[in-house]
Amino acid sequence: MTSILFPAFGKTFTRKTPVALLAFLLSCTCLRALAQTPPLVYTVENTGASCAAPPLPTLSQLPVIQPLPDPFLWADGHGRTTSFSDWECRRNEIKAQIENYEIGTKPTRPQTITASYAAGTTAGTGTLTVNVTVNGKTATLTSQVTVPTGTGPFPAIIGMNSPTGSVPAAVFAGRSVATIQYNHNNVTTYGNPQLTDPFYQLYPDQNLSNAGQYAAWSWGVSRLIDGLELVQSSLPIDLKHLGVTGCSYAGKMALFAGALDERIALTIAQESGGGGAPAWRVSETLGAVEKLGATDYNWFKDDMKQFADANVPKLPHDHHELMAMIAPRALLVTGNTDFEWLANPSAYVSARAAHEIYKTLGLGDRFGFYIDSGHNHCAVPTTQIPAMQAFVDKFLLGNTTVSTDITVNPYPAVNYQRWYKWWGSGNPVLPAEPLGKRTWLEAECATVGAGWMVATDANASGGKYVQAKSGLSSPTTAPSATSAYLTMPVTIDSAATYNLVARMSIPAAEDYGYWLKIDNADFQAVTSQLATNPSFENGLTGWTTLNTNGATISANTVATDAHSGTGSMKVVNPTAQTGNQWKVQVSSTAFPTTIGNQYVISYWVRAAAAGGSIRLSTGPSSAQYQADQAIGTSWQQVSWTITASLASTTFLFDMGQVANTYYIDDVSVKEVGVDGWRWLKLKDAVLPVGPHTLTIAYNAGGNAKLDKLVLATSLASISGLGGTANNCNVVTATTSASSVAGPTVYPNPATDNISVELGANQLNVKSIEVVDVMGRVLSRVNVGKQATLSIPSDKLTPGVYLVRFKGDTTQTQRVTIL
Repeated sequence: MTSILFPAFGKTFTRKTPVALLAFLLSCTCLRALAQTPPLVYTVENTGASCAAPPLPTLSQLPVIQPLPDPFLWADGHGRTTSFSDWECRRNEIKAQIENYEIGTKPTRPQTITASYAAGTTAGTGTLTVNVTVNGKTATLTSQVTVPTGTGPFPAIIGMNSPTGSVPAAVFAGRSVATIQYNHNNVTTYGNPQLTDPFYQLYPDQNLSNAGQYAAWSWGVSRLIDGLELVQSSLPIDLKHLGVTGCSYAGKMALFAGALDERIALTIAQESGGGGAPAWRVSETLGAVEKLGATDYNWFKDDMKQFADANVPKLPHDHHELMAMIAPRALLVTGNTDFEWLANPSAYVSARAAHEIYKTLGLGDRFGFYIDSGHNHCAVPTTQIPAMQAFVDKFLLGNTTVSTDITVNPYPAVNYQRWYKWWGSGNPVLPAEPLGKRTWLEAECATVGAGWMVATDANASGGKYVQAKSGLSSPTTAPSATSAYLTMPVTIDSAATYNLVARMSIPAAEDYGYWLKIDNADFQAVTSQLATNPSFENGLTGWTTLNTNGATISANTVATDAHSGTGSMKVVNPTAQTGNQWKVQVSSTAFPTTIGNQYVISYWVRAAAAGGSIRLSTGPSSAQYQADQAIGTSWQQVSWTITASLASTTFLFDMGQVANTYYIDDVSVKEVGVDGWRWLKLKDAVLPVGPHTLTIAYNAGGNAKLDKLVLATSLASISGLGGTANNCNVVTATTSASSVAGPTVYPNPATDNISVELGANQLNVKSIEVVDVMGRVLSRVNVGKQATLSIPSDKLTPGVYLVRFKGDTTQTQRVTIL
C-alpha cells in the first residue's frame, strides 16, 4: 500500500483515500507553497511592527565580533533561523539595533496627515503637498512630480533631492515611469541641522544628539508615500511599484529609506560610501576611507562614536544587514573605485555578504551590485545603464524575463568569504587575511632621473632613499623630461587590484605629492599626505557648508586662482560683518584623523582684497581655535599645531568681517610625532598579467623622502622595512605569459582586438565567448591548436565584458573596451 505524507495537514493518506480528496489536498498544498513565495513589496511601512523588541545592551555588555555578524542569529542568543517566515521579526531586530546604536528612532506614521496634488502649467508636471501634524505642529513636504502620458497608474521613482537621484534619464527612456523629487530640507537641512527644523519641532524628544538626519530623512520619505496613498484620484501612482534612489550622502539616504519602509519595491543606492553600503568593520581595515569615527555626525546620533576605532567590532550589527533589511524587496548598489573615500573594497565585501543573505532566503536575483571606475563621482557611465534598466524593468515594470544577476566588480583577489564563513558555526572568528600577491620595490634601484638624488639613512630599507633635488617641482602639470622620473619595471603574474603603498618620511609642516603613471597611461597626481582632497581639484568632495549667512562656497576651477593644481575652494562673502567676523564656516570629514591624537593642520589662503582674516577650529563641540590670521592678497601658508589632544574630527574655516572673496587650497593634516618613516597608500589600480612600467615624477617638491614601494593585493601587515625588493637583483626572474597556467587576455583595456594567450592550454580550452554583464553571449570563437588568437572587439560598445574560456573547466576574465 502506497502512503503519502502531507506535512501541511500533519496526516498520512493511503491509496484507499478517495482520488478527489487527494486532488483537493494536492491543490491546497501547492497553493500554500505558492502563497509562501516572498512578495516583491508590501502595503504597509513595517509588517513586523508587532514583533518582540530585542535586547539592546550597552557598549560594555556587548561581545566583540571581529567578522561580520551572523544575520540569522536571534538577538537574545536563543538560536538561529534561515526560514523566510522568521525574517520579518529578525529584520525588525536589526532595525531596532540600527536605530538604537546608529541613527536614532524613526517615528511611526502620525495619525494626522493630509495631502493634495496640483497639476502644473506644463503638461505632465505638478506638485505634491503633504502636511504632517504632530503635537499641534505641522510640517509641510512639497515634491515636484512628472507623470508620463497616459492614464496610469504609473510606477514611480522617488529621487533624493532630485527627480531621479543620479540615475540618468537614459535609464527610463521608453519606460512609463513617474518621477518624484524628495526635498529633504523640508524635514531637516542638509549640512546645518537645527532644532528649529520641522522634524525636530514635531518631535521635541528627538534632538541633534540622539537623532541623526538619516532617521529624520527616512521618516520624511515614508510620509511622502503616505501622501501618495491619499491622492490616488488625482495622481495615479502605482503604489506597488515605488523606487528610491540617490548618490553619495543621498545614496545612504535612499538605502536607509528602502530599509525602513517596506512599501518601497526597488532601492538603487549609488556610491553611498561609509555609513551606506560599506561595512563598518571592513572599512576599519582600509586606508583613507569614511570610517565610523570619521563620518558626518550630523547624519548619525552622537553616541555612535562610542564604537569608533577599536570598538567597531562591538557593534552588534553591520551594514550588510542594513542592506539585507530590504529583502525580499529589490536592491542595486553601485561603487566607484576612483574615489578611495567611498571605501569600495568594503562595499564589495558587504555586498557579497548581503547577497549571501538574499540567496539563503531564495532571493538571489533581487540583489545586485556594480562597482567600477573611470567616471566622476555620481556620474553614471553608459556601461552601468543596462544594469539599472534591468532592475527597473523587473521590479518597477514587472518584466520577469530580465536577468538581474549583476555582480560587477574589480576585486578578483579579495577573499570576501572570510568575513562571513563563520555564519552558522557559533564561533565568530575572522580568519587571518592572506597577504596575497606582493611586489616590493626599492626607490633607489629604479632608473633614477637627474632631478632626483639618492641619499643614505640607516633607518631606510637598504640604507638608502630618494628625494627630489632642491628647488625642483611641477605642481600644475606633470613634467615631460625624463630627468624628473623614477622608472621601475614590474611583472604581474596574477591579475588583480593592486594597492601602491610607499614608505616615506614627510616633515609635518609640508605638503608633498607625486605624479604617477602605469605603462603608457596619463600621469595622475597622487598625494602622500593624509588628506583625501587637499587641493580641491575634483570639487568639494568631503566638504559641506554649515553657516554661510549669505556667502557662497564653491569648487573653483580657475587655475590662476589656485595655489597649486587647477582648482581651489572659493568663498564669496558679499556683505560686511563688522564686529562679528565669524560668519562663514566650512567643515570637512575628509581627513582620517583620530580623536585623542595631535595634528598639524596647514593650508594656503589668499583674498581678493586686503583686510580680511581667518581662523581654523576643530568643532563644533569641544572646539579648539587657532589665533586670528590676517589674509593678504598673495598666497600665504598658515599652519596650526593642535597642542591638546584632538577632540573632534571636524575642522571649521571661519571668515568674514569684510565683504571679500577668499581662496583656500592645499589643505593637509598630519599627525604630530610621526615625521619618521611610515607606510602611506598612494593609489590602487587593476593590473592584468604581464610586464608593466611604473613611473613616478616629482610634484610639489620639498623634503619628503621616498624609501620603498610595494604593489600589494592586501594591505595587511605592511610595516617596518617591508619585504625583500626584487628590483635590486642583478637577475630578476619573471613569469612569461605563456607559462601561466591559466589563459590571459590583453591588452586590457582594449580598443580594436582582444588578444588571447592560451600558453600550454592546460584547461584544454575549446571555445572562447565574449559575454556582456547581462549574461548575453556577443561573440564566440572555437579554439583549434593555436596558442594565441585574436577576437575582434571593434563592434563592441565601450564598457565592461567578460571573456569566458570553456574547456575542462570554465574560467572567466574581465575586460574593458574603450
